[in-house]
Amino acid sequence: MIEIITAWAINYGLVTAGSTVAAFLVGWVLKKIPTDRFAKWAEKIGKAQGLAITTFFNAKLPRLYNGVIEPVFISTIHALIFAWWGGFKKGLETDN
Repeated sequence: MIEIITAWAINYGLVTAGSTVAAFLVGWVLKKIPTDRFAKWAEKIGKAQGLAITTFFNAKLPRLYNGVIEPVFISTIHALIFAWWGGFKKGLETDN
């Protein structure tokens, strides 16, 4: 019986120590990633995509784009995405 308890304690201790070291290493690596550079890159790509779509719709359907798509659709999408993102971020930051 003592052998089983000892084996369990050693196994549990090794798993706990190993997962702690792994979590520390993952956190250390994530801190080394230059997120500001990636954020600027992602923003630049998004801006180029938005400009391409705007240019296309303004050339093909200017009245529809300026009358409906830009003021209604884009504002709605913007509000929904940021509302979702705010809730998602709050959920991730919650300490249960």
